[in-house]
This record gives sequence, structure tokens and C-alpha cells, in this order.
Amino acid sequence: MKSFKRTMACILSLLLVVSIVGCTSDSANKSNQAANKVKKITNGEKAPDNVINFKAGKYTATAKGHNGEIKVETEFSEHAIVAVKVLENSETGGVGEAAIDKMPGLIVESQSLAVDAVSGATMASNAILEAVTDCVKQAGADPKQLAVKSTNTGKEVKTVNLTTDVVVVGAGASGTAAALAAVDAGGKVILLEKTSIPAGAGTMAGGLFATGSKLQKEAKVPDASQWLYHEYMTASNNTANARLVRNVIEKSGSTVDWLMENGARFKLIDPGVGGQPDHVNDPHAFLGYADGGFKAITALHDSIKKKGGEIYFDTAGKSLITNEKGEVIGINAEKKDGTKYVIKAKSVILATGGYAANAEMMAEHFGKKAPLGSISSATGDGLKMAWDSGAAHYGEDVGQFFYLNGTKESVGMKTAGDIWTIGSLPLLWVNKNGERFTNEEVVFEFAAMGNAIYEQPDAMTWIVFDQDTVNTIKQKGTIGIVDLYSRWKNKPQSFMEFNEPVDTVALNKQQETPYDLAPFLKEGEQTGVVVSASSLAELGEKAGMDKQSFEATAKRYADMAGQKKDTDFFKDSKYLSKLNQGPFYAVKVVTRTLTTLGGVKVNQHTQAVDDNEKVIPGLWAVGSDAGGMYGNSYVMFEGGTLGFAYNSGRIAGESAAAYAALNKN
Repeated sequence: MKSFKRTMACILSLLLVVSIVGCTSDSANKSNQAANKVKKITNGEKAPDNVINFKAGKYTATAKGHNGEIKVETEFSEHAIVAVKVLENSETGGVGEAAIDKMPGLIVESQSLAVDAVSGATMASNAILEAVTDCVKQAGADPKQLAVKSTNTGKEVKTVNLTTDVVVVGAGASGTAAALAAVDAGGKVILLEKTSIPAGAGTMAGGLFATGSKLQKEAKVPDASQWLYHEYMTASNNTANARLVRNVIEKSGSTVDWLMENGARFKLIDPGVGGQPDHVNDPHAFLGYADGGFKAITALHDSIKKKGGEIYFDTAGKSLITNEKGEVIGINAEKKDGTKYVIKAKSVILATGGYAANAEMMAEHFGKKAPLGSISSATGDGLKMAWDSGAAHYGEDVGQFFYLNGTKESVGMKTAGDIWTIGSLPLLWVNKNGERFTNEEVVFEFAAMGNAIYEQPDAMTWIVFDQDTVNTIKQKGTIGIVDLYSRWKNKPQSFMEFNEPVDTVALNKQQETPYDLAPFLKEGEQTGVVVSASSLAELGEKAGMDKQSFEATAKRYADMAGQKKDTDFFKDSKYLSKLNQGPFYAVKVVTRTLTTLGGVKVNQHTQAVDDNEKVIPGLWAVGSDAGGMYGNSYVMFEGGTLGFAYNSGRIAGESAAAYAALNKN
């Protein structure tokens, strides 16, 4: 449900610049630590042989972040970076601000530009690094000298032994819900997160499905249990675990109420608001984040801590601890600074987000054409641990291909957002061979769109249009092609997705505003994202398509437009273009992967099971680690993944706490 072009440009960065969080404390602490490290040098004592020489002083520079320019001040002594301060920025509250808070301190502490970006805030992180690099140059030093990662070689490795009732691995939506539910059930809980901030898919999502919540009851919304069940089972071709599906749906309304009681905020949103008109007539089963996923999950973390739970960031689960009976009795974990944790627990819940950022696993299950996912920390850690303990494989071949994305060539384009301006319109699509392959109204259902593109060679498509389309948008705005938001003019709607506003007032203004695509088309040609030609034959040739195939496709499409009837894929005739006004254009796009959706076979209580469906004692898997909710595709309704994440986590937390209570010595 991505609507704003700047939001889509951020997604492009997330997908093509995969990063790992590398921050461990706030900027002030980092600066103080760094100051102590360089104290001898700045006091005039002899510097080490590898010291870098700076012109002491304060320097400022700006670089483009997610929402605009970020202005940074960097202070140098003669041989060290003394301080980094962000003076001005317009980044999104929450995730964007995390980079502002953490990157300066990390740069100072490490005395290096070779630091990892904050996951989920890649553009802001990279902007700060770019600005500091500029300041280094102003101070008379070569940035290459600061391009070496700092190391802690020789540091003594510490091992910490801990005991708890329930340990949860992964602090995204599912893991957070699991930890909170376990605490509420009276369990002693430790929540582990390998990143420095909440950075799972739940922080980026727009909302979740539910039925029977207080918000829905107050609005007199009919129960949607049967419809939701039918959608899950139909999407899976009845391969989903019906008992699990039913349990999750039954829990969904009270889960929303419970999340809101613990600080998360949701709003009842009309179906289809996010730009998917295929959902307009669906039941009112979607609740959108009021403040964004980052703030919601942060609030839930605060609730966990207030109730006695412990949260360890920068700490990754490494291996499960089992006894001679095969029961899971804890986990080995490791903090980013090298500290090792041996955590004995009665119950372990795995919520590590699937494996969409693991290139080897993605290639194995989806082929090399599938792009890596949005969440860089999702590398399959939980799946591997569960499989090693005897859990059955199930659902690891389900990918959440969703909407479209720019290609690598579009990274850094000032006009990259227009890839989604074009991509949201039902124009002609052809694959790399020049063949049309779908009814392009598939753009109105983002999950279907992602699947359709993924099935093509290289998981890509060319979007083809003529100058008449460009002229229409320049004169009327995109509403001249398709109207997505006018139905909400008298009933404004808004929620937060990717921690950015989705607001029908702004969206109506956007679609009705005349817009010139010329700058995008010009820049796109320079990068290779766009191809233009004076004839369709030349366009196909320049795009590298099969010339004869594309010419035949384009001619047939134009003929059907003239007859106002799509006899191939039955697209509404109002979206057909005669393609009779050159120049002609083709924009190259690919599918995008949000995450993977399974791997560990679970029962209706989200307990991990073996090939004979026998429970692995002491082990649960939730969210994107759990297999059983899907067939080979994401469900075709709004909020499916986040709804399963929160509900499966809550189910696991309650079950794991009860198991721990029964098995206390």
C-alpha cells in the first residue's frame, strides 16, 4: 500500500542497499568514549605512526537523506574526530531518527567511516556518512584513511549465564507480542534482538487484519471470521493449517485491544485506502498504524520492561540448547561486542523474521532472480536452529513478493519516485522477451502484482506507454489515467505505513495535480531505467527485447485498444492505449520481496513439530519463521502478514509461559 513517492524511494534503498545495524549506545556516550581514547593525542603527546592529521576545527556539510537534506557538523582535533552533530534534518520520527541518534556516536567511537548503517534507516545513515566524509575532506584528510573498520582484537571474551522461564529470539512484531504475552501470563522473560533498534518487518508495515476488536464493534462492523478464513484457505489452495488459521483469526480482535492497552495505536481504515481498489468492497477488517510501526513496537517494548521483562539489543541467538531427551532448554547467544550468553529457559520462541536477506537461501528456494528482502537482519537464524533441533521443514518456499521496485540502475536517481508513479498505472506490461503476460489491472492488488512479475524471466517487466500518456498526466495528473482516491474526498482516511503517512487528502491532491514526467524520463534514459524511441520497433530493439515478438505484441494491443476490447486478458477497455503518438517509452521494473513466510512446521499453538507432527518440547516458532498459514503466496487481503505476526506471537507467548510454569523444578 505504498503511495508516496518518497516512501517508495526509501523502499528502493532498503532493498538495494542491504545493511546491518551497527549501533550500541547513544551519541553522547560514544563521543565521551572516543574522547578518552584520543585524549593523549589531543593533549600533544606523540601520536601513533598510523595517526591521521586534520586541520583542527568544526566543519559542516549536507547530504540527501530520506526526506531531505541532513546537515552535519564534525569537529576535529589535530589527530581525531572529536564530535559529530546533526544540526538539521527532516527525517521521519522513529526509524529515521534512530540514525540521527546513533550514527554520530558510532563514527566518533570507531574513528572510522567504515561503520554499518542503521537497519531501516539506510538513507539517513548513509547521508550522515556522506556529510562526515565531506567534512573530513574539508579538514584536509583523505577519507580513504578512515575507511577501515575498527576492531577489538585482544579483548577478553566474557560469558554470562542467565536463567529465565521464556526466552524470545527476535524483537519484531511476532517476538514482541510473544514476550509481552509471556510476561502478562506471569513468566520471567528475556527478549533478544540482533539489531540495535526495533527493525523487523512489523516496524515497516501499515497495519493488521482483525475481526471483533473494540474499534470494529464501536463502528458496528460485522464479524469477518468466515471471510478471513475463506481468504486464507483459498489463497493456500487448502494447504494451510486450518486449525492454525482458525486460532489466529479467533484471537485477532482481542489482540488488537490488547496491543492498544499496551501502547500501540491503531485506526479502523476503509479497505483499499492504500491504493488497492481491488479491496474496496472487502469487509472492514484492516486496522492501520496510527503512529507507525516503529513507535508501536517501541511502546510495546516499554510495556514489556515495565512489567519486568528484559530486552537485550545487539544480541543474536546462535544455537539452541537441548537435553538428552531432545527437549529445548535454552539458547546460546552473542552480543555485538563479543559477550556470550548461555541462557537456560523452559521455553524458547523463535521470531527471527524468515530468511529473505540470506542470498544463498533465497537462490536455493526462489532462484537467483528473486531480490533480497527489505529487512537485512532476516537471515534464517531461527529456521536453522529449529531444523537442527529436529523441527520439520514447512513453508520455506513461500515468498512475499509484493508490488514492484526500481532496478539497481535507479539507485541515486533524483526522480526515482516516478518509477512508482508509472508503476501504479494499468499501462502495457511486457517481459524481457517482448511478450505481454497479464491483465495489467493486477497493479490494483499489490500481492498479485508482485507474483505476476516474479514469474517472468529475471523477475522483471517493461512498462510501455506513449507520449499521449505523458501529455495526459502533464495536463490532468495521474487521475487522467486512473482514479484511486476520489471516493474518500468526503470521508478522509489516514494511517502510517513505512512510518510515513498514507493520507487520502494528500493523495487526492497528488493524483489531481498536473505533473511533468519529462525530468524522470530524461534522467531515466541516462541511467538505463528508461528507454525511448520514435517507433515501437526501435523501442523494442533498444530495450533488448525480441524485436518481432514485441512489435506483434504492441500492434495487437493497439488494435484491441482501437476496438475497445481486450480479447487476450480482458482488461477494462478504458485502460487500453492505442500507442499511436511517439515518442514511445519503456520503464524497467522488477518485483520486490518483503520477506519469506515460513520454514518451521508448527501446530495451532505455534509449537514446533517434527515430520510426524510430534511437538518439539520447549520450542515455538512465530511470524515469518512459522510455516502453515500460507500455500505458495501471500494472501490477497490487507494486513495478513502483520496480523499473523502479532497473533502467532501472542499465542506462543501464552502457551510458552504455561509450559514453563508446568515444568518448573
